[in-house]
Order: sequence, then structure tokens, then C-alpha cells
Amino acid sequence: MKVWFNHWFSTSYHLINLMKKPDPKRFSFIGSSTNPYALYKMACHEFYPEKHDVSDEEYLEFCLDFCKKHAVDIFVPRHNLVSVVENHQRFADIGVKLFADLKPEIVRKLNNKFASYELMRKIVPERVPEIIIAKSCEEFEAAFLKLAENHRRVCYKLTVDEGARSFRVIDNSIESCANLYNNPGNKITLEASLKILKEYNFKIPVMLMPYLDGVEISVDCLKTSRGNIIIPRYKQNARYSEVIFDGELMDECSRILDALELEMPMNVQYKKGEGSAYLLEINTRMSGGLQMSCEASGINLPGIALYKLIGEDLAWSYPEYKSMKAANLETPICLE
Repeated sequence: MKVWFNHWFSTSYHLINLMKKPDPKRFSFIGSSTNPYALYKMACHEFYPEKHDVSDEEYLEFCLDFCKKHAVDIFVPRHNLVSVVENHQRFADIGVKLFADLKPEIVRKLNNKFASYELMRKIVPERVPEIIIAKSCEEFEAAFLKLAENHRRVCYKLTVDEGARSFRVIDNSIESCANLYNNPGNKITLEASLKILKEYNFKIPVMLMPYLDGVEISVDCLKTSRGNIIIPRYKQNARYSEVIFDGELMDECSRILDALELEMPMNVQYKKGEGSAYLLEINTRMSGGLQMSCEASGINLPGIALYKLIGEDLAWSYPEYKSMKAANLETPICLE
């Protein structure tokens, strides 16, 4: 059976290898990307280029044609996920199974940060932070001033984003001499934010909220016939994480998974701050760091999900230990 990954993160190299693990000869993998050096190319049996700057409608047609041309059996969508799911019947009509939840309304809501928070208010209201949506530069400034009255720092991002590309923390201290040797990272002054947003059309609104400066928790989830897999991974830094089987957090994520009635891999992101853990977002796809969760827990979530999609159960169980640390080790690879 042929499995296609479209325009995924480089870390999907590990996800593909995890899918191969139960039976290395069962599936062949196809990759595609606008990046000719995408590292998951090295885990694929075939790899093809994608065009840049293609509209959603054009990209959907590309996906359908690609599936026909390359005899794809299973499509694992990342890029243009919402549009693909909204047209899931067109893929079913040509014999392609989607490695995604076929619930367009839920997937669309969870792809929008504000709509996602509104949905979560019905399930875990205590986890939703204070947020304000701005649809103009004037609304942005007013929202900042209101939040700044009760919160030490304020951050913002577009309501539709991926990989936190639009995420910024408002911090006027970065202009002081005391911060000369500090890397500002995603920090920006209020003045600079306003200057940028005066030129922005707000077609995608901006969401402001308190900045949470604690540890980030990434929880990978999957519903199976043997029960819900819930793996909470605490991100200590860019290379080091710790899976901690926290019963309360696991029960909460299991409740979210059941409430949303999602069948394929889902990722819940929390951030600690101001004395609690708050929701950041929910992704209806495999997370970019899922391989870390699998390594630390011993649970092959991508493999279990792939076999579930074709109607087969793979055995799994939680480890006896309550926590396990995992780290990334960078390895040089020669590219063609």
C-alpha cells in the first residue's frame, strides 16, 4: 500500500520510520514538498517536488491528481488540511483513505485559534486564557492596553497560524541597553507592532492574550479499541523533553478527545503561567515532536494509527515507569 505525506515537517522522517516498524515491507512511502531538501525525503521510497504559491483550490486539484497518478492508497495531509478534509468524499471516490478526521466542521474550528478556544470553553473552561480579538490596528492597541492592566506581559498571533510563525511577545525593554547581549527572539516592542499592523489588512484577525512564561506541555492523543492513548510531553527546552504520566492531565485530554469524537492522532498544547496550565491550541494531526513522545513512552502512536485506519489493531500498553526523559541528538547528513 502506498502512503503519501505532503509538505510535512522534516521531523516526519521519524514518523514515517515509526510507521514502517511493525512490518517494514507492508507499506511504501511517498513524500512531496516545495523544499527539495526536506529531510523526510530520506525515509520515503519516492519523492516529488511541489509548486510554490498555489491557491487552496489549485492545491486540492493537485492532491487529487497526485493520488491518481501515483496510485496512492493512504494520504497523510498536513498542508491545506482543512480543504482536504472538507473534500474527503472526493478522495474516497477514487479509493484514497485520508489519515485525518473526516469531520470538516471540527477540523475547521480547531484550525482557527479563536474558534478553538470558544469550543474548549464548553469542555474545559478553566483552561482557556483571557483573549481579545483585534480586527484593526486601533482594536489591537486597545486590546493590548486592556490586557496590560491585569497581566505582566502580553503576546499575540494570527487566529490562523501554524508552527507559531506569527507569535510575538510585546516587550518594550528590548530597546534598553541592559538587553544589548540578549537575543530578542520573538519579542517586539508595542511601537514596532503598531507600525507593522498599520500596513496589515486584518483579513486574518489578530488574537491577543497574556504571555505565559512557564513550561509547554504537548499531549499526543489517539483513540483506539484498547482505550485512549494519552502521552503528555513536557518541553524543557528545544532538545530535551520529559514524558510524565500525569493522571489528572491525561484524564482531561481523554475527556477532550471523547468530546470532540476524533479518531485519528490529535495533539493538545498547554502552557503554564500565572499559577495554572492554559490551552494554547489543538492540532488535528501528528505533532512535530511526536517521535519524542514515542521514544520516551515506548508507544508507537503513528504505527498504531496507520494500522487502525486499515482496520487492524496493534497492541500497546503504558510503561510501568511514571516518567522518562528524551532528547534530540543532531546528526549531520549529506544531501544530494
